[in-house]
Amino acid sequence: MKIQEEIYSLIDQEFTLNLSPNHLLNIIKGYQLNPNDLSGPYYYDPKIFEQVATSNPSANPTPDKLLNVLQHWPQQLNWSQLNQYIDEFLYSWLQDYKTGAQLGDALILSQSIQLQPEININAITSLHDDKFHLVLTHLLAISTNQFDQYQRDYSKSFDLTTGLPNHKLMAKLIKKAEAEHTNLGLLLLNLNINSDKERKINADQSKLSLAAVDLIQQHLSKDTRLFYIGPNEFAIVIEDLHFPAQLNLIASELIHAFESSLPLVNNSLIVKPYFGGVTTFKNTSKKHSLYECAKLALHHAMINHYQIEMYDQHITSVFSSTHSLEEAIIEALQNNELEVYLQPIVSLPNHDLKFATCTSAEILLRWHHPEWVGISPMRLIDTIYKKGFGKIFIRWLINTACQRIAEIITTHQKSFSLTVNLSSPDLLDADLPELIAQSIALWDIPAKALVIEITESDLLLDEKKAMSVISRISQLGCSFALDDFGTGYSSMTRLRNMPISLVKIDQSFVKQIEQSNQDREIVLSIIQLAHSLGKTVVAEGVENLNCLNILVEMQCDKIQGYYYSKSMSLDDFNVWLPNFKGQQTLLN
Repeated sequence: MKIQEEIYSLIDQEFTLNLSPNHLLNIIKGYQLNPNDLSGPYYYDPKIFEQVATSNPSANPTPDKLLNVLQHWPQQLNWSQLNQYIDEFLYSWLQDYKTGAQLGDALILSQSIQLQPEININAITSLHDDKFHLVLTHLLAISTNQFDQYQRDYSKSFDLTTGLPNHKLMAKLIKKAEAEHTNLGLLLLNLNINSDKERKINADQSKLSLAAVDLIQQHLSKDTRLFYIGPNEFAIVIEDLHFPAQLNLIASELIHAFESSLPLVNNSLIVKPYFGGVTTFKNTSKKHSLYECAKLALHHAMINHYQIEMYDQHITSVFSSTHSLEEAIIEALQNNELEVYLQPIVSLPNHDLKFATCTSAEILLRWHHPEWVGISPMRLIDTIYKKGFGKIFIRWLINTACQRIAEIITTHQKSFSLTVNLSSPDLLDADLPELIAQSIALWDIPAKALVIEITESDLLLDEKKAMSVISRISQLGCSFALDDFGTGYSSMTRLRNMPISLVKIDQSFVKQIEQSNQDREIVLSIIQLAHSLGKTVVAEGVENLNCLNILVEMQCDKIQGYYYSKSMSLDDFNVWLPNFKGQQTLLN
């Protein structure tokens, strides 16, 4: 059987309620009833619905379809009709259940059908009515349970949102095809949509997935099949592959298709996806499955910003090296082999300050390893957070920063502050303020000596939650610096309302300030804006005297860069600091 035929046969298995007439009869007899007891007459009581509406004012969807069946319940029913209406009753409830209706509301609503007329109630009829409601409760419970079990079983092989078969089913079918020596092609697709993009277009994940699936399927032939792998990631399996270049053709066609806007409700989105592919012609790896090879190719495409990458053995070698590096970084963290270096932040001369002084520095991460040389701090941090060690790292970093502050203050008998960079996950950690408070108390330092440095993009993941954490840290007495100002989604409201005392101008604007009039105007505008809001300004990337003098003329408050010093270890910093002589600068 063809692979796609096997998949379609599974997809076509719709949910059916397991309730035969004999099963229903056994349930009724279990409550000491017989079919004649349930022939009627029935009466619909609208007051029950009012009870549900009052107790649930729009908190959850109302079981409207179920209500409609109950409102049209016949007064008299023979056994065959009762079976029919019970089925309709249960299927209408399951339709409501899919939309979020609550079982408790359905149980209450089921009591609106009463097995008695409005008058002439006798004890026997009342008893039958009570038992009838128990039967309906029983049926609602078992039908809901059957549907829940169906969804659990379905979700093991299919994605509930898109209806596509998932990676588990794909793996089984690929394994079967490989055993039959069928030539296959596997193409993984990542939509390259991060949470920031989703937030800006105000679209949720399900809508994006459905729109993408619709577009992709328009460009697939009958010999291909689409699978859901995860959020924004899909797989395309090509059966009876004739030549490897077929994968490139499919990927190129989809890239072209995505050049048009992805239609969303009240919005649209341009998507630039990444593709990683492998074929049974090319896959000679004994260590990795076809899917693993395609995954390696996709990962290689994403980190190198190639839109299409096909697997070869070189990619395995690259990722083997990457894996070794990542393991070494985590081992260094666990063995306390990472170091913090200090780069001085120098206060420039002004009308109140005759000479340049240094009363603060920024903490920068360093790792010295005989095999892995020149690994950037960004690579270190990205790996630590990707591997799930972010909380351990930030606790180490905060504690180390507070310890260094205490040592510098004690050694030089002067006030001093250090700035520490936090990332997006840190700002969502509700335990972070308490950690900072404990470290400040442990090392007995002023809270204002610890400056927390953040970027604008750090706030975009969950601004409300991040602002809550920032507010609690600010209440401790710590101040905040806004890093890389001018490169992100600058919000004047955010700058005005946040507890920011320091604004750092990104070095990309500062380094060319001598040659570029445009950069000079940008820097001057940022300084004037920050000063108008009562903020102190630090210019990063200052490497020569001409650049320094321009910043002094602009009345920049502080600078950071190689002109005064590179980053250095604590021992070197303790030697540098007392020997630092402020350079007197003439002011206009």
